[in-house]
Amino acid sequence: MIENKRIAHYIKEVCGQIKNKEVHPAITLELENHFAEKIEDYREAGYGEDEATRIAIAEMGDPVDVGRYLHQAHKPRMEWGIVSIVGILLTIGLVILYSLHIAEDNRNLIGRQLVGIMIGTVVLVAILFWDYSKLKRYSKILYFGTMILLLYTLLAGRPITGIQYLEIGDSPLHFIGISPFLFIVALAGIFTEWKEHNRYTIVNVIAYFLPPCLLLTLGEYEFAILLYVGGYIALVIAAKPKKLVILSYLAMVFACVGGMVYLFAKPYHLDRLFYFLNPYLEPDGRGYIIIQSLKAIQSATLWGQGFGASLDALPALESDYIFAYMVYIFGPIVGIAFFILGVMLLLRLLHAIRRVKDVYGSLLLSGMIVLFFTPFFWGIFMTVGLAPPITVNLPFVGFGIVHTVLQMALIGLVLNIYRRKDIQPLIKAS
Repeated sequence: MIENKRIAHYIKEVCGQIKNKEVHPAITLELENHFAEKIEDYREAGYGEDEATRIAIAEMGDPVDVGRYLHQAHKPRMEWGIVSIVGILLTIGLVILYSLHIAEDNRNLIGRQLVGIMIGTVVLVAILFWDYSKLKRYSKILYFGTMILLLYTLLAGRPITGIQYLEIGDSPLHFIGISPFLFIVALAGIFTEWKEHNRYTIVNVIAYFLPPCLLLTLGEYEFAILLYVGGYIALVIAAKPKKLVILSYLAMVFACVGGMVYLFAKPYHLDRLFYFLNPYLEPDGRGYIIIQSLKAIQSATLWGQGFGASLDALPALESDYIFAYMVYIFGPIVGIAFFILGVMLLLRLLHAIRRVKDVYGSLLLSGMIVLFFTPFFWGIFMTVGLAPPITVNLPFVGFGIVHTVLQMALIGLVLNIYRRKDIQPLIKAS
């Protein structure tokens, strides 16, 4: 603590120029340390206390100029590129749902999706202006809480089309589909804590990987396993451990996944892969959906069949096959443009990771990239026959209130991390 009133007054003038009050404590501490070191140097050189303080302040320069410089350096910044692309994706989704509505779909999908977007926007804004680093302290609670709810869903949930749903009142919640998102957010904080306290070992990495993986395997929803395993691998690599840890972990993952496929895979799972490779072996049976998806895309003219056109051959046009319907009504050029839009969003997120210095923020972003882009590109690739068909919702475009709110909440977290990337190291110093 510096008792010199002149230094306290100088620091007060500096902070008076900085509108972001969150960085004031860190900047105050940094300036106090700087002055203490300078004054000590001058005292050792033979100057008195007052003279050493005067010289140290004079060396620092005008407090208003220093404050203005720090204001620019630590000013929160929005990643408008990500905001713009997400806004375009949400708009595209609404346009497609409106086209489905015109094509005699009476489920009011667009109205319900608008509700999801409005709720998601409120959640996004709330998360955007919250200090995301506070989430880290609740990581273990989030991890074990998700485990308990997942176990409860598997044991006492309501079965719908072969998948257990968590019942909240009379409303079923696809908690198995949501749980990989919660696990990855929790594990980003747990990994960060291990790194900070030097407890990041292969034993810990494996111990936290296996229980959720086993529960998700029992959940009969393959895409949740894929998301969880992919997100976990991204976290392990982003944590930058020794190569031996990465190789040991990857060997364990392949062994576990192989063992689970051997123990738990059912014939229709293997059939799905087999008929994906050659759908024309059973064109009216297990290869039917793939062939119809390809036909829908091939039948689209350069600019598609037109807004509001019907497509009866494919199911789940509002979710699983919404990309096929998009190409069908708007044409392949729009489909390619949409794919490029996804690539641009991916590049923006990769760019954001490089600029974030905080380990926790960087790990969160690494996990989110997998959570966003695995379903995004899988949904596109399975439509054109490059990936096995599976139940998957195209992020921000496909219909689903819960998924839309969840994805917008995660984007809020992404923007929050980017916005605070310049102030995080100072906060840690305090």
